[in-house]
Amino acid sequence: MSNFLFEDYSISAERELTLLLGKVTHHIHPDIVSVIQEENKRFKQTFEKYCSPKLELESFFYENSDCVFPGFRRPVNFEKNDSWKNKVYAVDGTILNDNTFPRHIWAFLSTDRPYSGGSNGMWESSGLGKFELAHVFSHKQDERRSEEKLFKKVDISKKPYGHFTSASNVVLIPKGYAKPTDSMLAIKACFFKRHIDLYGTNMYGLSGLDDLKIPSWYGDVDWLEPKLPIDWREKISNLLKYRSEYLKRKYA
Repeated sequence: MSNFLFEDYSISAERELTLLLGKVTHHIHPDIVSVIQEENKRFKQTFEKYCSPKLELESFFYENSDCVFPGFRRPVNFEKNDSWKNKVYAVDGTILNDNTFPRHIWAFLSTDRPYSGGSNGMWESSGLGKFELAHVFSHKQDERRSEEKLFKKVDISKKPYGHFTSASNVVLIPKGYAKPTDSMLAIKACFFKRHIDLYGTNMYGLSGLDDLKIPSWYGDVDWLEPKLPIDWREKISNLLKYRSEYLKRKYA
């Protein structure tokens, strides 16, 4: 008895999926990213006075960094114990988090207050509960597989922890739509290109996006233009004040 081959037709659908994602994905406005980048140049000198001496600052304050919460990163499984969440990891001085801290960025832009979950939290009442967050570039050292295929140079010695709470790296996508952005290479290529078009090359350890690997139909994508929320300067100022106070308490 011969086997029957079921063909994978997903490649033919990548264009349609990307066209759809372009219409519904929210990116942080470049003006907001610029404000965070400028503030980080000043904040680094303050932060390094009280953060853990073991912390590798360059992983968070790389060139043109818009990392909002330096020190924060996602753990790998062996680093987790019964009380790992939001605790300083003694080995390298980072703070381990389960993906709630990137939500603070969108929470402040929406309601000018920190993220809170649950039925009584701001995430649901603000309407943000209709969305999930997606990272454009990986924030883990061993998960840069798409980057290795699409960039001419990937420095594997660099720890991209700052991408975890990078404002430009965290996009807002309606629930149920984010999964294709995780690993479908053509879609990743388009999101990488869109990021560079909006913000320039503010990624850590990556250089030379290979234009030959950008889909020929990239120009057909009608991207949702980033929005500047009402009173955004005040909201970002409050976000950065919140991060400064939180980090100082945490490392104390």
